[in-house]
Amino acid sequence: MELYEESYGSRIKKKSKMPMIIGISITILIIITALLIYLIIYLRSTVTTITLDGASTPDLEEIFYIQENENGTKLYIPIRRIAKFFGYEDYRGDYKYKSEDASKCYVKNEYEIAMFTLDSNTIIKTRGDSDYEYVDIDEKVFEMNGELYTTIDGIKNAFNVEFIYDAEAKSIEIYSMDYLVQLYATHLNLTDYNPEFSDKKAIFENMLVIQQNGAYGVVNATTGESILETKYDSIKYLPNTTDFLVRTNGKYGILAKDTTEKIKAVYDEIKIMDNANGLYLVRQNSLYGVVDTSGNIIIEPEYRQIGISNVDSFAENGIENQYVLLNEIIPIKNEENLWALFTIEGEQVTEFEFSTLGCTTSKVSNSYPLLVIPSYKIIVVGNEENFYNLITTSGQMMIPSFVLDSVYMRTDVETGENTFYMTFNGQTQNIEERLAEYIEQ
Repeated sequence: MELYEESYGSRIKKKSKMPMIIGISITILIIITALLIYLIIYLRSTVTTITLDGASTPDLEEIFYIQENENGTKLYIPIRRIAKFFGYEDYRGDYKYKSEDASKCYVKNEYEIAMFTLDSNTIIKTRGDSDYEYVDIDEKVFEMNGELYTTIDGIKNAFNVEFIYDAEAKSIEIYSMDYLVQLYATHLNLTDYNPEFSDKKAIFENMLVIQQNGAYGVVNATTGESILETKYDSIKYLPNTTDFLVRTNGKYGILAKDTTEKIKAVYDEIKIMDNANGLYLVRQNSLYGVVDTSGNIIIEPEYRQIGISNVDSFAENGIENQYVLLNEIIPIKNEENLWALFTIEGEQVTEFEFSTLGCTTSKVSNSYPLLVIPSYKIIVVGNEENFYNLITTSGQMMIPSFVLDSVYMRTDVETGENTFYMTFNGQTQNIEERLAEYIEQ
C-alpha cells in the first residue's frame, strides 16, 4: 500500500511538470519564429528587389555598383553587361571606325546605335547613317575593372527604358519602351498598335502617336485626351526636342507638344541637321536653307546644297556631321556650284569662291584625304585648278593664294596620332609645325 501511494505520488509530480515544459517549448518556438521573421525582414532590407517589365530579375543585381557617400546613394551600371537584358548587342570600340579601343563601347539593336566614350558625358546615337544625335547625360562615363560604367541617366537614354531606383526601399523597377507603349495602348484600347521606333519614344513624355482612318494625331497616354488632333497626313516624334514633325497638304512643319506652331508647314522637307545646336535643314522649291528649333530662319532656303555629300571620303577625319564642320561652320553651295562658309548663327564668313572642300587628290602612300585640322580649326578649300588653301572658321586664309598641290593626313599605326601635311613646289611641310611658326611671328 505504501509502495502504491509512493508510485502514485511520483506520477502526480511528473504530470504537474508537463504544463511547464509545454510552456517553455512554446516560448522557445515563439522566440525562434520571431528571430526567423526578423532575419527574413533583415535579409529583405539588405537585398535590392529588381523587376524588368514587371517580372523579378535577380540576375541584374550582381552587375550593379552601388556607391554610398555623404551625398547619398548612387547607382552605376556596366554598359555592355546590361545590354543583353534589353535585347541589345554590345561591342568594344567605335561603332563607325571599327577597333578594339577599350575607351569606347557601343550597343545596338535593329533600329539604333548608341556609343559611349570614357570620360565623356555625351552619348552619340545614330541609325547607322549620317544622322547623329548627341545626348548629354548627368555624369561622365568611367572605367572600373576593365568595364565602362554609366549612370541611370545614361542607361535610360541609350536603351530607351524607364529606370526607377528607390535607395531607401532598395528597389529597382525597369520598364522597356515596348512594354510601356503596349501597356498604355492596351489601357486606351488601341488595337494592333505598333508605331515606328522613333515615335514610340513619345511614351517617355506620356504621349502616344496614333493613326485612325489614315490620319495621324497625338494623345495623352494616361487619359487618351487629344494633344494633336487626328487630322495630319503624317506625324514623326522628335525625341531631342519633344516636338513633332507633321505633314499636311504635302508640306512639313514642326509642332510643339503644347500645340505651339514652331515652324509653319510650308516646306517640302524638314530634317534635323544638328541637334546639338538646334538646327533643321529645310527644303523649299528644290533649294535648301536652315531654321532653328524656335522657327527662326538662320539661312534662307535659296541654295543648291547645304553640307558636304562626300563625308565618307573623309572617314579618317572623324567627321560625324556632314552639315556642320568643327561644330561651327555650315558649308553651302550656290547655283554656280561654288562653296562658301557660314557660321551656325547664319553669318557668311567667306564669299562663294571655292570649287571644292577638302583634298582627295594626294598620291602619297599610306595617306588619307583631308578636310579639317581640328587643332587649329582649319578647313581645306580648293579652286577650279585643283590647288588648295587653308582657311580658319573665321574666314582667314592661312596662305596668300591657292598654291598647295595637295593636303593630306597620315596616322601613326602605333599611337593613332594624326599628322597633317601640305605639298607645294615639290616640298612637303608639317602643317601644324608651320602654323605654329606662323603664329609666333
